Amino acid sequence: MHGLSIVIHPFDQLFGHNGAQAFSQSFFTDVVTELSRFRQFRVITNESLRPDEDPFYSVKGLFRQTRENIRINAQLINNRNGRVVWAETFEEDINVIDARQHDIAQQLVSALQLQLNHDVLNAVRRSPTVELGAYGYWLMGMEELKKGTLKADEIAREHFRKSIELEPSFSLGYSGMSLSYFNEWSCQLWERWDISQRGASEWAKKAIDLDEDNHIAALVLGRVYLYEAEYEIAENYLRRALRLNNNDSDNLIHIASCFVFLGLCDEAEVLYNKVLTTKLPYPNKYNHIGSFIAFEKGEFQRCLELAQNANNAWVDFPAIMAAASFELGDMEKMARYWKNYLELFRVKIKNGTDEEALQWLININPYKFNTRFRNFWEYIGGKTTAPSSRVFMRATPVEPENFILKEGEVWHLSFEGVSLRLPGAKGILDLVKLLSKPDHQFHCTELIGGADITSEKPYDEKAKRAYQRRMLELREEIRTLDEDNDSQRSEELHEEYESIVEHLKTSLGLRGVIRQANDEMEKTRSAVTWRIRHIIQKIGKHHPSFGKHLSASIKTGLFCAYRPGKPMKWTLNDH
Repeated sequence: MHGLSIVIHPFDQLFGHNGAQAFSQSFFTDVVTELSRFRQFRVITNESLRPDEDPFYSVKGLFRQTRENIRINAQLINNRNGRVVWAETFEEDINVIDARQHDIAQQLVSALQLQLNHDVLNAVRRSPTVELGAYGYWLMGMEELKKGTLKADEIAREHFRKSIELEPSFSLGYSGMSLSYFNEWSCQLWERWDISQRGASEWAKKAIDLDEDNHIAALVLGRVYLYEAEYEIAENYLRRALRLNNNDSDNLIHIASCFVFLGLCDEAEVLYNKVLTTKLPYPNKYNHIGSFIAFEKGEFQRCLELAQNANNAWVDFPAIMAAASFELGDMEKMARYWKNYLELFRVKIKNGTDEEALQWLININPYKFNTRFRNFWEYIGGKTTAPSSRVFMRATPVEPENFILKEGEVWHLSFEGVSLRLPGAKGILDLVKLLSKPDHQFHCTELIGGADITSEKPYDEKAKRAYQRRMLELREEIRTLDEDNDSQRSEELHEEYESIVEHLKTSLGLRGVIRQANDEMEKTRSAVTWRIRHIIQKIGKHHPSFGKHLSASIKTGLFCAYRPGKPMKWTLNDH
């Protein structure tokens, strides 16, 4: 088993106000749900525990009512030695406890997760033979990554490799490998950033292929696309990571820092403040992120105050303090912080000139919009210095991005660098499936999606007359376009005309009589063909080259397939 098993017991009650039982059960369900977001744990409820199972940890708790408050006592117990690993008390006004229930459950789970990882890591250090398998190696690798050195990255990579060797399907091991390369790419080995960028991206994609709910892999992909200035794709993956796990403090804080680059400073601050509500073992652990957010919000004094106790700052962090001091008019502090940055740059990045250090600073910060840094950059480098001079760290010339991504109830599609948004449609789900496996033949029943194909006729008499009117209109439009030598538009209308003819052929019997819906396979084929062709036509109206590519590459019928004339790269998701 790559992860730990944790049994959660319903919390005991020492109060009897109305609704106590319902509240207790609801809170218990919240805790189970939120803890299950962590992919490294196997969460078991007390009711579902099998007699032969021996969970490594137990979570127990107690509700206690005072005159005005409800106290929630929670404990994490190591079942191997009976030791209480962690205990915490959460207290809330009895009048607002129902409204605060979910927030308290999230705070409890965030704190519990941090302590659980800490206990497991200590157990591994004390006894390398402890039965934690792939998860133990993953934890040790993650601990090495926090050191931020090249040697530590290499050691971490060895731990992640061992976790994958033990369990080839362990998605977290692959995301750990991705993070180790991302560390090198974004912070350290600039002479081999090409290899590191590819490693970060490829390992993250392997991780998410193994487990589409792996929030760490989604986070890494979001950061990779951000540093390549693929902002819309980056935001999509970052929000996906947030949806998958909004309890993991490390996940939230990294998303917050990325949101700053995307110009989403208010959202970044909300995430940062949420992390602060978790009872962290080191209170100043994320001060550098708070300082960064404050800087881009124009709160320069607060930026400097938080920076005083920031222990985990990155190489260019002193440059932020220099810029904040500049904005406050403190030129002495500005010069001191800027000198500090130049020294770090020459030791950790490159023994280069001041001009190279400034350009690196511009290159490494992937702002989507303008930045508060700009005034300072122009002061140091002259008025011609601006973010527009940035050179993004791409491994190879990047081809136009092709993707189909779900954004809430709307689909975001892009082909050859040109994008559009469309409302939800079953035909888009068909496209995602077809494009995910080029040349693979999908039987029409694989695409129908469980719809009830017997519930209605392919269409009624009214629909039949509408199709016939449209065919007359198309013939007239095609004749006019042919006279005007508009071959491209004429070809598009020909395709629409032929798709209607194809639909009519399969839906009408002899002499144009509506066929009785007694051939379920034929109706499935007809329904799938129609909705695929319909969405392609819809795409073509807004993005002609995309519609033309899909029309030429997608074959419909009893079997459907996507057969592009040349290999195409697609980024796809349907949730």
